[in-house]
Amino acid sequence: MNAQQLEYVRIQLRAALVDDSGGTKGQLEAFAEHPPADKDLNPRKQLHVVELDNGRGGVRCVKAENSALYVLETRSRRRPMPPIRDKAFSSCAWRRAVLKLDDGPQSWVRYCYGFDLDFKHQTAICQYVWEKYSKSLKGIKLQARVKKRIISLVWLAAQDAAAKNSNDTYKEYAGSALGRLVGATQQAWSKTYAPHWEGLKHAFQLLDEYSIYAVVVNFSAAREEAVI
Repeated sequence: MNAQQLEYVRIQLRAALVDDSGGTKGQLEAFAEHPPADKDLNPRKQLHVVELDNGRGGVRCVKAENSALYVLETRSRRRPMPPIRDKAFSSCAWRRAVLKLDDGPQSWVRYCYGFDLDFKHQTAICQYVWEKYSKSLKGIKLQARVKKRIISLVWLAAQDAAAKNSNDTYKEYAGSALGRLVGATQQAWSKTYAPHWEGLKHAFQLLDEYSIYAVVVNFSAAREEAVI
């Protein structure tokens, strides 16, 4: 994929994964998040007993986890909101394509283009990239202290790659600043850590391109299935 195609998919992903929860919701979204239930008739309890006919003229008691709810009608206007808005419906194919990704690429897409700051996504991204990058370190002897500092650079490299994809005016971290963050002198940074920093940034670039390519493949496959 060339640069124009990559940027097109990035724009589609940002539009599909945008968090518009602050706007007016359709009925399906509203029911999913806040079911408008009247709990006065049948108060909700953790466990309550329901009496059922046992078929032999007697009664048996069954413990139910949830009580019955009387749901009120949500329509309070002459023309109700549609179950799902046009914008959300038109981009659902992109969201389905993202959901088919593996944990690492999916977490990257959600963090980088959906701006989802859930900690589990951050953890999955770092684990995925470190597992890939650590394979290139086989046969290289590293001190435990040096390895620990390299691992601490993984999340910084993730932020660096994400910022480049969303901000054209982004300025990269200076080597001296990165050295201070990991507690290394400028000479030690240039000699020992700078190559690993470049390697981690390249690993995130590969993750980004792979994730976008996988989304496109899933999106195209879904469209072909819909046509068939």
